[in-house]
Amino acid sequence: MYSSERGELEIERVKNYKKGLIIHHWDIDGISSATLFLEYLGKMKKELIIENYTPTIGNYVLEDYEINRISSHNYHFIIIADINFPKNNILKLKNASKAEIFYFDHHIQEKIEEVYHFNPIIEGINGEKYPSASWFVNNYLGNPVSITAVLGAVGDHETKLKNIKDIYKVVKDFIEKLGISFDDLLRMAELIDSNYKVGDRNGVLEAPYLLLKNDPKAILEHSTWKKNLEKLREDVEKETSKPPTRIEGKILIWEINTPYNTTSTITKRLAWKNNDNIVVIVNRGWFKDRDQVYIRNGNNLFDSNEIINFAKGLGYSAGGKKEVVAAVVPRNETKKFLELVLPRLGANL
Repeated sequence: MYSSERGELEIERVKNYKKGLIIHHWDIDGISSATLFLEYLGKMKKELIIENYTPTIGNYVLEDYEINRISSHNYHFIIIADINFPKNNILKLKNASKAEIFYFDHHIQEKIEEVYHFNPIIEGINGEKYPSASWFVNNYLGNPVSITAVLGAVGDHETKLKNIKDIYKVVKDFIEKLGISFDDLLRMAELIDSNYKVGDRNGVLEAPYLLLKNDPKAILEHSTWKKNLEKLREDVEKETSKPPTRIEGKILIWEINTPYNTTSTITKRLAWKNNDNIVVIVNRGWFKDRDQVYIRNGNNLFDSNEIINFAKGLGYSAGGKKEVVAAVVPRNETKKFLELVLPRLGANL
């Protein structure tokens, strides 16, 4: 379904334009997806002016001032990659900017008919076929397997990617030819992700241009990213070594206060460590007036789509995949939010 074998791709419509923007998630998958588009569009039409943008780190919505700023640049087209914006947010961007919108994602979301919207999950395709937005975008563009596509998948799944046998075989064969190891991939993903985790938005925006060089050594030896990683590893180790703040049956809750954007990593590690439970993390240290709430399953599944829609219904920024939910909640409403969400999680146990 999603392949250049269908003939001319929808994205090739931008040949008629002069200026475009790529809005991407701040993590390695979003950065990899942006890199793939930068490479593709650069080859397709060298005269194209392409810029990239990432929202406020940790905020899964474009604020009004961001939409106004983007609209003031008069872009002819906008590509959104690997970030789960609410439908009304994307339509607001479309109406304000007057740009043609191309939206590529692999998160749980509703179909947006008013834009070019590409998401294999919406079409009922098994998520394991496209383990990352970068893998999906690479396939859509008709590219052979590449380090860029692989890094997005490794960033999203880490060592768990080995459990997706068909994908891991492709990755394993590819890196053997490239002469690097899976551990090298893990470290590269960690190094690039260190930018958003320490709050370096400029580092996030610069990363796709380094990836364009297709040089693993340049990533592995990046001095600033290596220093970032040392601080982050200490933070994750400290937080994951603590006992739960609260236990509700098979739901384990940690309240943390870290100034780094490591909540996703901490949640992932604790979920893997506590396989038979659902892990809930509340981080009070990233935003001044809001909390990050992450929910992830070990072996106990829950209806993530229900939780995401519930959080959105309350007016919160929220998104996720089948195994994880991420929400940003006003601090004075976090306690009430948990009281409402925990029974919904417990109903699945």
